[in-house]
Amino acid sequence: MNANGGACDVLKIKSPPQPRKLQAWQAYHVLTYESIWKPHVNKAWMTYKEKWLSEHPNEKPEKTQLEIMAEFMKEKFNEENEEMKKHCEEYRKPEMQAVLNPAKVKPQAAINEAFQS
Repeated sequence: MNANGGACDVLKIKSPPQPRKLQAWQAYHVLTYESIWKPHVNKAWMTYKEKWLSEHPNEKPEKTQLEIMAEFMKEKFNEENEEMKKHCEEYRKPEMQAVLNPAKVKPQAAINEAFQS
């Protein structure tokens, strides 16, 4: 019984927020990073880190590897042709996420089951 003398209240659970739509350069990253850009990003990171440490030997680098990667991918995306940019726009659509990444898009029943267990 609850404080009002009635039956137990129903617990209201909000459904999890929908994943945010990727930015165009993030879609480009997903589509090309492993197959094309990873070695280039690693090289850009090492170059940046070595230069920073030579100029600031006892300081932590100003940027992280993630920031270097994001800058690199944004630059490469901006240099891409229109066909690839259209492909990235298609990838950004929620229905494409369900087709291309089914493991990341859980049906509500699976979410509820995981919450209850």
